Amino acid sequence: MNTHQLTRGAMVCGIYGLLLFANQQTALAIETSASWLFAFPILIYTATNGARISSIPAVAMALMTLLFGTFTTWFYSWSAILTGYVYGVGIYHHWKNMVNFSLAALLSIIGTGMTVYLWAGIFGYDLATELSVYMHYLPAIRLNVLIFLFVLLMGLLEGLCIHLVALMICLRMRIPIPAIRPVRNMRSPRWVGFASLIICLVFFLCQNMVKLNTRATDILQIVVLVDCMVLDYLGVLYFLSKAARTKRRSLAFLAIMGAFIPVVNLIWIVMGELDSLLQLRNRIGYEEEL
Repeated sequence: MNTHQLTRGAMVCGIYGLLLFANQQTALAIETSASWLFAFPILIYTATNGARISSIPAVAMALMTLLFGTFTTWFYSWSAILTGYVYGVGIYHHWKNMVNFSLAALLSIIGTGMTVYLWAGIFGYDLATELSVYMHYLPAIRLNVLIFLFVLLMGLLEGLCIHLVALMICLRMRIPIPAIRPVRNMRSPRWVGFASLIICLVFFLCQNMVKLNTRATDILQIVVLVDCMVLDYLGVLYFLSKAARTKRRSLAFLAIMGAFIPVVNLIWIVMGELDSLLQLRNRIGYEEEL
């Protein structure tokens, strides 16, 4: 480690220390609402220096958390440090953006799941009571399925936040990153559409003609809801392509936000299914967009 790497390592450790201090002064607001922010100091350092050298400030940050953080901060920040470290290694070695995002999402999902079940076990709070509001509006979804979806969505959103903010920071700091694939090159696989039809058919038959046990019902609900999430994402791609083709880029915001609005996102799911089955974007001259 040369002098430049040493001083930059000290700087990112100082930035991380400021995040810890701000977290303490705001009644743990950072770790409870945006714990993924802890990932960026080590992420940027690892992206420019590689895994071996970056392991030193990563361990230093973990020790800082142990000394100056609370019991809950340990788990939030350590999982974020690990995610940022792995993502930074991916940038340093020029892994594909999808690989980096997948690793960040996977680690975030694992960290969120461990946190949810760990807190429930240590502090003894009842997950059914905590999620009773959601159960009231979603009575058809079982508790175990709802917990799984909560962990999955939170992990995916945290991974997406880390991915997008990291790309913006790297572009701003002129850190080399793989080329970002434009929306026009993101196709909806036809097999996803056929698989979704089969899943819907199985779900309909199991709801009306076949009696399943509790575990099988939970698994089937998870598969159906994950399939809806995938179709919702494909619907976003479809409406983004429409916004680009019509040169109305202001509609891009609505194309994204509509996917998160209940009932409205059913349109996104249907269009994602149709785009997969019929390849709508190929038929409307999508090559002329952007």
